[in-house]
Amino acid sequence: MLRREPMLSSRIFIWQHFTRLTPEEVQAVIPLFHPVWADADPAAIASADQHAAHGNFRAWAQLTAHVRLGLERTGRERVDSEVLGWAFSRL
Repeated sequence: MLRREPMLSSRIFIWQHFTRLTPEEVQAVIPLFHPVWADADPAAIASADQHAAHGNFRAWAQLTAHVRLGLERTGRERVDSEVLGWAFSRL
């Protein structure tokens, strides 16, 4: 979209192409991304990626914000299927 607008396109110094994270990259990167994922079950991370984030880092950031709120509201300390389900419903 930016490339179609010369006034905007001319302000981009370098165009970067981002690809989705692979499932292996998700398991390696997401626990390091935010403390809520650090001690999360790898199956919960895989489920979150499959159902909501799809390897998209921006989607992971949005999901993480909802998960943090869900953990805060429920008083839980770890991500579980109930918190994930609630967070999915917010996306």
